Amino acid sequence: MTNKSIAILMVGIILFCSISGCIEDSSDELDLDILDLENENEQLNNTITTLRMEIENLQNQKDQLSIENQLLQLQNQILEQNLRLQSLENNSSLLLLNDEIENLQNLLNEANQMISEYLNTEAGLMGDPANPLLFEQYDANGTYMNHANWNGGLWDRVIFDDEGIPLVQYHDGLKYVPTTAFHWGLVSFSKWITTGNQSNFDDAMEVAIWAVENQSETGGWGWFFDHSFHGGVLGDMYSGWYGGMTQGLGMSFLTRMYAETGNQSFKDAALNATELLSIPVDQGGVLRTYNGHSWYEEYPTPDAGSFVLNGYIYSLIGLYDLWTVFNSTEAGELYQNGTDSLYAMIGLFDLGCASSYDLVHHSVPGTAPNIAREGYHSLHITLISVMNIFENDGFQTVEDRWIEYAGDICFSSPNGANPK
Repeated sequence: MTNKSIAILMVGIILFCSISGCIEDSSDELDLDILDLENENEQLNNTITTLRMEIENLQNQKDQLSIENQLLQLQNQILEQNLRLQSLENNSSLLLLNDEIENLQNLLNEANQMISEYLNTEAGLMGDPANPLLFEQYDANGTYMNHANWNGGLWDRVIFDDEGIPLVQYHDGLKYVPTTAFHWGLVSFSKWITTGNQSNFDDAMEVAIWAVENQSETGGWGWFFDHSFHGGVLGDMYSGWYGGMTQGLGMSFLTRMYAETGNQSFKDAALNATELLSIPVDQGGVLRTYNGHSWYEEYPTPDAGSFVLNGYIYSLIGLYDLWTVFNSTEAGELYQNGTDSLYAMIGLFDLGCASSYDLVHHSVPGTAPNIAREGYHSLHITLISVMNIFENDGFQTVEDRWIEYAGDICFSSPNGANPK
């Protein structure tokens, strides 16, 4: 995690703690509460300055882990303070603080996203931002990309239930996240293939059995908690929503588990996972269109499209696995339609010196692009390299250009408007 990222996390979380935990129960004391809040915010500014200096001086992993532990403790404190606020009745201070609390909740969600990105980087998902992972071969029955090398990071921070399924720490408690479950399954499977370690295979089997038992009638694996993507500007997703990335990872994982075990239920679940990619978002699926082009939404935001790039490509990879391993006509059509869309839309994600994480700036006119942080830009390049294997280097110019962006070399306009 960069010093800047840690500082931003501390700022967001500490400020949220300040406002959500400093209000007295009695509305008669509101003025005093506000004065106390102003004084505490002034002290927090000094604390933040000190923290930034301390973070910049971090020299070793032990110190970084200490900071991470502090962040988790603060998250737990936020949960307790939110519960305390919710328990207060008929308190005018709550009404006055609603907007501020909502804004700070968005900051906290951003902090959680940064924590997640850092942990994924440590685990091996993102790779070195300056040297993205590039793939030249792909086996739909073999190890999944770099997952055999995922160690530490995220997996040191999740908690596994009695059935071996990971629970992820959010600001308001532990959650089952199907995307994380499938990543864990693919990690375990890939390690089994490379090492032959039986415990890795056992871990993968637990996830496969969970996937079969928890798949919906429409073939999906639901996220059973509310989620507000990008501060809720595109509407909130309520418990029970499905995501295209989840479906794609599930396809890739269960395809491999079937190839290894011959268990028919794994094949059936993998094939059933395509159904939601044909169901529009407004009908409970993940399908959206952009100027007539199909898109499988990682986050099916209700009001307008989010069009997250990395999650979309994961869904295409899953469809490719089904198509090539099971000769699925439906998966093949969904893959071809989806790849045509990627060819047509990839330029929208190209910002000249970086890639965009999503297309929210196209859905909400006048907003700035959500520039992908270094780790996600690196992941974009990695996923594009996989698509180049499938598409005979059809995206090679994009891959080459984005690699240059990772090295701080911006695109040079042919008309000389922005020479290198």
